Order: sequence, then C-alpha cells, then structure tokens
Amino acid sequence: MSTLLRGLRGLRGCFCLSVAATIVWTWPLALGLARDVPADFGDPLLNAWILAWDVTHLGRGLWNANIFYPHPLTLAYSEHLLPQAIAIAPMYALTKNPILCYNLVFLSTFVLAAAGAYLLAREFTGRHPAAMVAGLAFAFAPYRVAALPHVQVLSSAWMPFTLFAFRRYFVTGRTRALVGAGAAWTLQNLSCGYYLLFFSPIVMVYLTWEVLTRRSARQVAAVAVTCAAVVLATTPFVLPYLHLRQLGFGPRPLADIEKFSADVYAYFTADPNVHVWGWLARGFDKPEGALFPGVTVVLLAIVAVARGFQPSVRRSPGMLALRAVLVLSVALLLALLLGWTVRLPLLKITSVSRMLIVVSIVGAAVVATSTEVRSWFASPAAIFSIITLAAIVMSFGPDVHSHGRRIAESAPYAFFYHYVPGFDGLRVPARFGMIATLGLATLAAFGITTARAATVAGVLIVVESLAAPIPVNQNDVAYKQRHLRPLPDRVSPDDFRELYSYIAQLSPSTAIVELPLGEPAFDVRYMFYSTRHWKPLINGYSGGAPDEYGQLDQRLQEALVRPARAWEALRSTGATHVIVHEASYDEDRGPAISNWLRNSGAHEVAAFGRDRVLVLK
Repeated sequence: MSTLLRGLRGLRGCFCLSVAATIVWTWPLALGLARDVPADFGDPLLNAWILAWDVTHLGRGLWNANIFYPHPLTLAYSEHLLPQAIAIAPMYALTKNPILCYNLVFLSTFVLAAAGAYLLAREFTGRHPAAMVAGLAFAFAPYRVAALPHVQVLSSAWMPFTLFAFRRYFVTGRTRALVGAGAAWTLQNLSCGYYLLFFSPIVMVYLTWEVLTRRSARQVAAVAVTCAAVVLATTPFVLPYLHLRQLGFGPRPLADIEKFSADVYAYFTADPNVHVWGWLARGFDKPEGALFPGVTVVLLAIVAVARGFQPSVRRSPGMLALRAVLVLSVALLLALLLGWTVRLPLLKITSVSRMLIVVSIVGAAVVATSTEVRSWFASPAAIFSIITLAAIVMSFGPDVHSHGRRIAESAPYAFFYHYVPGFDGLRVPARFGMIATLGLATLAAFGITTARAATVAGVLIVVESLAAPIPVNQNDVAYKQRHLRPLPDRVSPDDFRELYSYIAQLSPSTAIVELPLGEPAFDVRYMFYSTRHWKPLINGYSGGAPDEYGQLDQRLQEALVRPARAWEALRSTGATHVIVHEASYDEDRGPAISNWLRNSGAHEVAAFGRDRVLVLK
C-alpha cells in the first residue's frame, strides 16, 4: 500500500507541476479561454467545429456533417476527434462555447502527455525525479510549438499510457493492466488518425521486444486477444474513411507526401517562435519541418544509451577492430545523411543506401560476437532507442532529403505507403516526430540519476521549448481570391447573432450557401458560426474537398462576368438560401453580387446590416 500511495503522490505532483507549466508555456491563453484561439483561425476553428458537431450529433448522423452539402461522410474528410469531444461534452452542454471547449482540450493535451510519460518512465526507472523529467520532456518538447494549430497532433498522450499499461501487464500479469493497455491504445487510435497508423507498428515492436526478452510465451495469447479487441473497437471508426475511397477520394500523391516529409535537417530546425533556439536552429525551413528535439533531452538520451553498455573484462583485438569499423561506418552514414560527400584516398562515398547496408552488416557482426551488446538489446534503453530511431527514419517519408536534396531514392516509409492500407491516405510523415519525442523523453529519464540533476534538466527542457507568449488569434489575410476585404482579427460565437438566429429558425430542409465562397479563411468561419444553427452548408473547409467544390468556387468568382453560368452552378448545389456578406467584398462588389442574385431570380427575405439572405427559386 505504501508503494501505491507513493506512486499516487508522485502522479499528483506531476499533475500539479504540469498544470502550472502548461499555463506558463501557453501564456496568455489562460487569460482568454472563452474567446482566444491558440495559433491561427485555420485548423483550430475547424477542430472547434468538429468537437461541437460530435457533441451535438453523436448517435444521429455523426459522419454526415453539415459541410459540403449534399456530399455524405464529410466529417471523415478530417479527424473525427470523438474521444476529445466526449471529454468536453458536459462543458459544451453548459456553455455552448466552442472556443472554450476547444481550449480545454488543447490545454489538456499537455497535462495528459506529462502524466502518461511520467508513469511510463517511473515504471521503468522506479525514480520519481527521473519520471518528472520524462513528463516535462514529452509534454513541452519544442516540436509542440510547431504543432500548436493541430490539436489532433498534440493529442498524443495515450501513447505513453499504452506502453505503461502493457509494461504493467508483463511485470504483474494482471488482467486489469491489459484492459487498460487496450483502452489507452484504442483512445489513441480514435484521437488522431495519424497515430492510429504511426503508433500501432511501434506498439507491435514494443510487444515483440517484451516477449523476446522475457522468453515466455504464456502471455502472448492474452496480448493477442487484446490486440484483436483494439482492432475490433477501432474498425467502426475506420469504415467511413474506407467508404470515402469508394466515393472517389484516392490516395495522396507521392509528391504531396514528399512535401510534408521531414528533411534530415528538420531535426536541426526549431519553430521560429521558440525563444532559445528559434533564431539559431534554422537547419532547413519547410512545411512541417521543425522537429528540433532540444539539446538537454538529446544529451540525456546519449548518456542513457552509453550507460547501458557495461565494459567487458577483456576484449580481443578483433572485437575492438570490429567496433572501430562500426563506429567509422556510422560516422560516414551520418555524414552522408547531412548531405556531405565523403572522399577517402582512392574512394568516394556518396550512396546512403550502400552505407546503410555496410552499417547493418557490421552491426550484425558486432551483435553476434559481443555478449555485452546482446545484453544491451534486452535493456529498456535499447527498445526506446529503437523506437526513437525508427520514428526518425519513418519521418523522412518515402525517400530521404537532406537540405532539400534527395540523397536516397527509397526509405522504409515507401513500403508502408505501397503495401500497408491507410498509409497512402496520410499527408504528413513528419508527424512521426511526436513518437521520436516520446522515445527521447523516456530515454532522458534513464540518463537522470539524482534529484538535483532532474531539477536542472526539467528547468532546461521547459526553457528550451518556451515560446510564451504563444501566438493567438493569428489572422492571415493573404487571400488567394481577389476583391476580398480582410476578416476581423477576432472570432466569437456571438458574431452575427441576429443573422444566425434567423437562420436557426428556418425549416430543417434549409441548405445554406454563404458568399464569398471558396476562400478557406471565410469558409472555416462559416463552419464555426454554423454551430449556432447546424443547417446544411454548401461551404466547407477540411482535410479534403469534393472535386465539385473547386469547380463551384471558380464559377462563382466569375458571377459578374458570366452570370448565367454562375447561376446554374449555384442552383445545382441544392442550396435553398444564399447569405451574401457584402462587407467582405472590396468596393461595390458586394452589392453587385446581391444584384446578380436578384436579377437571376433569387428573392431577398432578410437583411442584417450588410448581410443579406436570399431565397433561391
């Protein structure tokens, strides 16, 4: 009982520390939880709309969301975020404030991540201070600054909970630990589609390591049943995405995936908002390319790996020579990955693939001839080193680029893209960086030996990643369309209250199109405001869109030039009402759009300032 009480007391301390650190790290969000949006008005508003839709439509047409009407399964165009929505359902029922509920989910990702990594590290090290360092390292990694607009990417907390619960089962044999592992794994699968596919292979690698190091098959059957249960629990939430394939949503083009794969120099690149490293760690800027892990956590991980090798009493000259060859081969491989050309006397080394084969062969020889190395592979530091390395390699995507230049034509991710269902639907391999972050955070715990070292390391880790004050309410007004005025730099559920209260009173068969249409910054706000009425919207913004939507966008942009064709395109959508936000257009273009609709046969039924509602005949 005393051990249990100490564990609960330690977890409580981790919780309190992570809450305080979250408030500081995300400052000034705590001052405006009900009104401010972290990062920008893009994906955060999309995800706030998703949470509100889930809470209000669970069990009745969940997947057929109200955007891109009349297309089906539009919730599946992006993440469904169902676990997060269930968590905030009581608060949404009380407040009906999507921004507040989104912010609570956003902040909880940091606290839960710290708790999960704390439990995982404490389970392996048995040391509270070391576990606290792991919790801080995972919850406040520099990568999270780059992921601020993507709450689904931040929702990685169930990964350490999953590994922790599986570890408890292998240690104690208790069924409740296995049930907890299955539940945490399922929650992770449902919290983020990327982690469903990215983290599941990592779990299998970890389970294989546990079984092989224990050399006991008695627990395999129970673990297999748990894996099957997770698959069964996850499958119903995968089927809508598979159905979209049948409706014509094809795989992501390789060029798209390469664009959002990590460059080797991504691990030397920090988000510009990070105070300590944002101006210095500028290896190579590209989309989703800020994966710098921080210096403190890397140094601790190196200490942990080195500490795992216990020196042998006696080493033969042949063994020493073999190890020297391995060290040299690894050094040459790293040089090639950094984009360098290695020139030796009578030899020029340029192929990453060939050097990787050399490293693999020499490494296998070292393992085969060294009891010391084989024993290290049975240590916890080994499996988390493997997890970290695997995640880094997978983050490179289908091929490997260094400073923008392709240095390897094929990488392991290419196999998954071609042969593992689902991988060809994901756009951002760089998000494997979150799994690498978990691996490094856990390794960091093995590198901590004293409470004083833990205190210093914890402070350094948080300071290294600090970006406070974080950006809030960022309003990008660089629109693709012409003739549009900048949107306000604030968004509130109370905006356009009279307009959307009127829309809410219309018939359930009403379908709305809002103009201007097709500009993402506008469409995502229409979606957010639709939480006031939930009428079907022709507009939409998500991870994908029907082909017809782009065509409609082009037709409506030509409304004043080719009015008949634009009117025909509008009528074909099935919309019953049009809202024209005249103030969103430059000069007199807004009234001209309203006049085009009237002249084409629409009938104005309401006006609220410069917002006009017309019925299509």
